[in-house]
Amino acid sequence: MALAKMKHLHVFGKLVHREAILQRLQELGFVELDSGAPVAAEWSLEQKKQEEAELEREIASLNGALAMMERFHPRKPTFIQQFSGIKTGMTTVQYQNFLAQEEKAATVIEKCRELETSWTRLENNLAAVAGRLAELQPWLKLDIPLSALDQRGPVRALLVKVPPRSKRALGQAFSELDGPTVYVEEVGVEKTGLYWLVIFHQKMESQVTKALSENQAILVELGKEDQTPRDIATQLVVQKERLLAEQERLRQEIDGLVQERPLLQALHDAKDNRLVRIRTVGELPCSERTFYLEGWVMAKDLGRLKKAIEDIDPVTYIEVREPLPEENVPVDFSNHPLIRPFEVIVQVFGYPKYGEIDPTPFMAPFFFIFFGITLADVGYGAALSALCWYLLRKVKMAGMGKKLFQMLFLGGLSSMFFGLLFSGYFSDILPIPALWFNPTVDPNRLLVISLILGVAQLYLGFIIQGIIRLRAGKPGEALRNEGLWLLFLTSLILLLSGGALGLGAYQNFFTVFALFSTLAVVLGKSLGEPGTILEKIKRLPGALFSLYDAVNFFSDLLSYSRLMALALSSAIIGQVVNYFVRLLKPGIANPLGLIAGLAIFLFGHLLNLLLGALSSYVHSSRLQYIEFFGKFFEAGGRPFRPFSKKYEYIELNEEGEA
Repeated sequence: MALAKMKHLHVFGKLVHREAILQRLQELGFVELDSGAPVAAEWSLEQKKQEEAELEREIASLNGALAMMERFHPRKPTFIQQFSGIKTGMTTVQYQNFLAQEEKAATVIEKCRELETSWTRLENNLAAVAGRLAELQPWLKLDIPLSALDQRGPVRALLVKVPPRSKRALGQAFSELDGPTVYVEEVGVEKTGLYWLVIFHQKMESQVTKALSENQAILVELGKEDQTPRDIATQLVVQKERLLAEQERLRQEIDGLVQERPLLQALHDAKDNRLVRIRTVGELPCSERTFYLEGWVMAKDLGRLKKAIEDIDPVTYIEVREPLPEENVPVDFSNHPLIRPFEVIVQVFGYPKYGEIDPTPFMAPFFFIFFGITLADVGYGAALSALCWYLLRKVKMAGMGKKLFQMLFLGGLSSMFFGLLFSGYFSDILPIPALWFNPTVDPNRLLVISLILGVAQLYLGFIIQGIIRLRAGKPGEALRNEGLWLLFLTSLILLLSGGALGLGAYQNFFTVFALFSTLAVVLGKSLGEPGTILEKIKRLPGALFSLYDAVNFFSDLLSYSRLMALALSSAIIGQVVNYFVRLLKPGIANPLGLIAGLAIFLFGHLLNLLLGALSSYVHSSRLQYIEFFGKFFEAGGRPFRPFSKKYEYIELNEEGEA
């Protein structure tokens, strides 16, 4: 129930074994490497820039081929993969077989590059053909070759696009021109414009051009082919069909290449890990024959580490020492498996510093109880635990994601337990009596329980802070700031609630007890601190004012009333859903009511479950972060990040099952 014990590691070895040792450390994945400063002038950093650049080029080529495959054959995630990401499962043997096929992979990559180039060319050609067909479409009724529109001789011919609103005005303008008649033929009509063939004498050119401009007409250039627009379009359709056939052939070739995607994925991840290792090599000091590295390892893994390095080179020197006070030591948790899922709550808030108290084992029981009280339903808890159990079995999770779903699984069990105590079976759908009491009938009792739990957790926070002071060698501060303060708070609670607790006969004693504890706190704050008598007397007003902190305590305590509020809201929303279901009188004799009632029941309770689970998680976490952690926990530590292999595309199954 603490943080994992860390050791600082120094390794001196032969230069020829450097990469083998690094590779083994990366495979083991339990050593965090520091860059390490050179220990002497003769040490240097040997960076393999050429190999690094070559690996980067190979990874870029693999990424390009995989991107091309994803473009034509995108992987379709299942419902679960939408949350966990899509990875290709393979056994270790399959993975190693793929790594031995680099020549085949190079051929696949080159073929992908060729196919993508050909596909791009075809797409450009198809786009050009489609654009030309769209350009010719309004002019298909033009029965003269485009070359006949060449501006030679005394006759001029123009192709014009006229806005529909300008049709009448432009026709009127042409009829009023001074000179030979202007011939106009409407070739095509679309919503966006009218397509005209305009023929006129050369000497009318300036007048015609002016009339067209004044009426927002646009001159159209279709080309100079010695064919009509329809003949050109017919040829383009044939060309388009040929391009589409060629595109289909390319698609079939791509379909065949997609079968090699696992090969490229395996090589990509292997080379990416290799690149990380090569870059790490460049950060390790080395001399002509030796290398040096330093880092951090958990004490429990030290034996495995030494054996792994000795298997490579028995004469490699390994030195291990305890962390120094000034070092920023990475931290990792070492808790019981039942406590471990609740570490995610601490991780979201921040890691404790090395050597400090891990709040997880103190917080976990309270979070478990709070979550159960706020959801408190057998049906909801069973559904939540079943969903989390299914996801944990079907999805390969690690880190915070795995801990979160494990914690929610336990939260579902807690909800089932409190559902039995409070008679929560999809709210009140089943008339089973409560094993303890029903909060919707007796909410005051739940409020009292919530406040008692709040007092217990807040007191625990003060006690932990006192322990921290004792460990730091400050027993006087622990007594004054936590011991006397707890005495004072206890006296206030007894004084204010003694009658409600059935202790009214001791009210006079509680009054004296409160006065005594108040005096003890004031004297402890003022006289307990070191200083002259005058300085201690001057601290009396401040000590008196510190009693106001009791208001903060009771403010924190009232925050725990949210447990009662959330439990009631979830139960009452469920009761409302059940009320509407019962209004429909579902049954065999009323099939429509049965179907509608079932739909309302499923939708309403599913929504209530989602809202309730979210609220339970958020508010239970808030009580830890603000009320509990605020008493003793500051965070500020950095997580342990071991040097290990990472996989972007594949997922290895060490048991040998894909």
